[in-house]
This record gives sequence, structure tokens and C-alpha cells, in this order.
Amino acid sequence: MFNFKQATHLTLAAAGALTLFLASCSKSNEDVAAPQSLSTIRGGVGLMAVIPDGDSANITGPGVTSGKIYRNGSVYTVKNFRQAYSTGEGQPADGNFYWRFTVNEAGPSTNYNIKFSGIATGDITSNDSLKFKDKTFSTVTAADWSTASNPLPSPAGSNVIGMNQVTGTGVPPSVAAYANGAGWYIYGWSTGHTVTPVAGRTLFWKSGATIYAFEITSIYQNGVTGGAFPYYNFRYKAL
Repeated sequence: MFNFKQATHLTLAAAGALTLFLASCSKSNEDVAAPQSLSTIRGGVGLMAVIPDGDSANITGPGVTSGKIYRNGSVYTVKNFRQAYSTGEGQPADGNFYWRFTVNEAGPSTNYNIKFSGIATGDITSNDSLKFKDKTFSTVTAADWSTASNPLPSPAGSNVIGMNQVTGTGVPPSVAAYANGAGWYIYGWSTGHTVTPVAGRTLFWKSGATIYAFEITSIYQNGVTGGAFPYYNFRYKAL
């Protein structure tokens, strides 16, 4: 699996091969100040972030350096979520970000629902079941799980939803191999090496009888495509 590198010039090394990725983009690696604590209650799965309807709070959790969560009815929106990077060239300390839908909070490597990793930290994987469906986030229901599609194999591994398509000219085969038509984002090789979500595609996470729908809206700070990244922006709801 590829790992994200962030510096003045960003690179992607294919296994045994090329220095490829994001070489033309200059990104900021500045982190915001450590966030304040969320209000929490003790639940069966640990500490749960309690966010009143219409309110918001800063995200806390292992290594969190940026992020805020908002609630609007049953929908939670996460903006600018980021976990700690090492002092090296932008590499995350563990190469991954972790999120827990079930407690509205970031997680550690030992306790998470989904994990962000890989190219541009854009691969999404889980120890539980993942699916996707071409239906808008606002209209999906629990019944859509049964007709949603499973992730397809890619060099990133199994049970991974990542690159759907790569556009542009001169795309190396080692990069094109990741574009399996079953991902959440389009990689613009010739348009500044940008990452944009597939429109109208909703992702699902399931554990036992619990199902969450989620939609990635941007991996860029403040949602500005081509800006500093990875800063995850997404929304989710229990079905």
C-alpha cells in the first residue's frame, strides 16, 4: 500500500518503482492549536461525544490536531479532521487516521470503525463491512445496504474503498492500477494531482445490526480543492 508524503514537493513511491505523486503541488503542513474537550458520557462502547442538535464541538482523541464536528438532527458533519503527523516530511506517525462513528470521535489504531490510509490518505478500510451505492447521502436508508456494492480488489488490498478513476495523460500503470471503478474519489493526474469525490456516491459501514452511511466531501483544509491536505471533511448518519 502506498503512503502519503507531504512536503514542498510531494511524492508517491510505487512498490519497487517510481517517484510519482503530487510533485507539482506545494502544501501547507501547519496544524491548528490542540482542540478543547468534547462533552462526554460513559456508554457501553466507551466515551461518547454528546453534541446537542444544532451545536458543534472541537474533536478530541488520540493525536488529533485539527477538526470540528457539527450536528444537524441525525446528521453529523466533520470538518478539517486530522491526526498528528511526525516531525518528518509530512508522514503520519502511523500513516493512518482513525474515526469512530459509534461515539462521534477520533480513535486509536486499536479501536476504530474506519481507517483512512494509502494514496493521499484516501483509502478507506475497516475491520467490519464496507459497501458503496450510487445514491445521494440524503436519500439512503438502511434498506440500501442489501443492494449496495462490495469493494473491489485493488493493489491497496481487500475491503478498501479508494481511487475510483484517474484522469489525465501519462498516468503510470502503477497508479492506474488503483483506479478500480469502485472507489469514492477521482484522482486528477493532470489537474494538479487533485482528489475529488465521486458525485452522488454514498459509503456504508456495518457491524452487526448497526449501519452508518457516510459521504466524504473533501480531503482538503476548509474544503478548498488543491489546498493543504489531508484534512478530512465528511458527514455521516446512523440508519
